[in-house]
Amino acid sequence: MNQTSIAVRALLMVLITSLSGCGSQKEYTGEKRFPITGTVSFKGEPVSSGMISLIPEDGNSNPAGGPIENGTFSIPEEKGPNKATYRVAVYWRKPTGKKVKDADTGEEIDQVKQVIPAKYNDATELSVVVAGNPEEDVLKLDLTE
Repeated sequence: MNQTSIAVRALLMVLITSLSGCGSQKEYTGEKRFPITGTVSFKGEPVSSGMISLIPEDGNSNPAGGPIENGTFSIPEEKGPNKATYRVAVYWRKPTGKKVKDADTGEEIDQVKQVIPAKYNDATELSVVVAGNPEEDVLKLDLTE
C-alpha cells in the first residue's frame, strides 16, 4: 500500500469519525477521548487554512483531526484522540495563481498545490503521545523544509 492511499484512508477515517453521530444521538461508549490543541507553522508562517490528522499507531485507538485556522487547531474531547501514540499529518493547500477546469462542472477554478512536504503528511515523520492531560496535550508544530 503506498503512502498516498494510507493518507487518504486516514483522512476518510477522520471524516467518518467526525460525522458519526450526525443524525444519531447514540452515546459514545469507547475508550475515553481527550481534547488536544496546538499551533502549526511552516517555515515560520502560520498555516492559514489547513487540516491536521492524528492517525493511531496501534490501529485500535480512534483517529482524530480537524481544521487548522490562522495557525491554530482545537479538537474537542468528543472528537479527540484516546491516550495513545499517534502519527501526525498536516495538510495545507495554497493557490498556484493558475486556473484549471473543474472536472465535474467545467468551471474555471483556482489550481491549488500542497505546500507542506510529504514528510509531514503522506509520509509523515511526526509523532505525538496523547497523555490525557490538557497541559501536556498542546502541540507546537514548527515545520521546516
